[in-house]
Amino acid sequence: MHNGDSDDLARPAAATAAERIEALDALRGFALLGILLANILYWSGWGLMSEAQHLALAGADGATWQYRFHHLLIDGKFYTLFSLLFGAGFALQLARIEGRGGNGLAIYRRRVLVLLGIGLIHSCLIWDGDILTLYALLGLILPLFIRWSDARLAITALILIFAVPFAGVALFDALGWAPHTALYNLGDSVALALGTRLTEDNGVAVLASGRWDQLAAWIISGPIYAWGIKLESWRIPKVLGIMLLGLIVGRWFAGGRLPGDRTLLRRTLLAGLLLGLPPTLAYAFMPKQDQADWSSLLGTVPMALAYGAAFLLAWPHARRVQQLFVAPGRMALTNYLSQTLIGIVLFYGVGFGLVGQVKPLGIYAIALGIFAVQIVFSRWWLARHAMGPMERLWRNLTYGRRPQ
Repeated sequence: MHNGDSDDLARPAAATAAERIEALDALRGFALLGILLANILYWSGWGLMSEAQHLALAGADGATWQYRFHHLLIDGKFYTLFSLLFGAGFALQLARIEGRGGNGLAIYRRRVLVLLGIGLIHSCLIWDGDILTLYALLGLILPLFIRWSDARLAITALILIFAVPFAGVALFDALGWAPHTALYNLGDSVALALGTRLTEDNGVAVLASGRWDQLAAWIISGPIYAWGIKLESWRIPKVLGIMLLGLIVGRWFAGGRLPGDRTLLRRTLLAGLLLGLPPTLAYAFMPKQDQADWSSLLGTVPMALAYGAAFLLAWPHARRVQQLFVAPGRMALTNYLSQTLIGIVLFYGVGFGLVGQVKPLGIYAIALGIFAVQIVFSRWWLARHAMGPMERLWRNLTYGRRPQ
């Protein structure tokens, strides 16, 4: 595949294709762990609680360290990595398919449409925090950028990630327009019509009730709230921009530049920390910050890039440890969806009913336990099968048959 503006840059000897894919799978598994650490806050009820409820459950010290830990190290960083890897996977897939003489774009579009269907089922029937639907919708327009140079992709990505959110926030404030508020109000109305009144501090009670009618109201109204959050946090242009950066990363993996170009990785790590750490510290130590605030808008993506660069820099030295992430990364779709099901069974009232009862340290310990089980299961499964069960379903639905 065309390698844009990086063709004439000096680089070390290329890693083998198997080594490159293994490193990419490990990075995807690492991102999957971070997404679990973020998402479990909502299944456990912690992310739905008011400040008073946090204090009652964990005390002032527990609530404070959780807020700082989450905002400093977790929030937004791992979905950014996951978005980046989606774009990278697109570039790698096209390189493989076109290298075999296949119709890469047609197959890619079928794959994305199948993913959209899976995401809609996940979002509308199981959990509104789904990320697959947004990835698939944006993935449908990624082919428009496939022939762009690396420089053009990078400039457009920076505009989408930084300029568009800040300009949009300023414009909406000047106009007094808040479209996300309209969606939140609509979500309230839908839930109320289904017999459940949702307030700022009763989310835990609804999930703990164990009543299927209340859970249905929560699930059906949830996607409306979720799109409101996406609008308020300007996630849509940001994720598209991150995917465009992923196209560049995918080209570099396909061409052999990554993961071996340690100079590039060191520069990315340094730049990510210099640009991302100061606003991220503000994000962690200033009270009541969210993804719509300047601190998150400025700091999240550079920090995520620093995470990815640090992971790949460590790959030659810590590969034996990092290889633990390879199997869950190869089964990312299966593991992502199963995390939702496990979280619901453990925490919701229709399951074991732990929602609202576990302190932050216990929540994170449960998340690590879930991921440890997924490592063991993924390695066991892949020792017997070529891919994960949901990955196999995705592939079969894409081709309309069981592929040879």
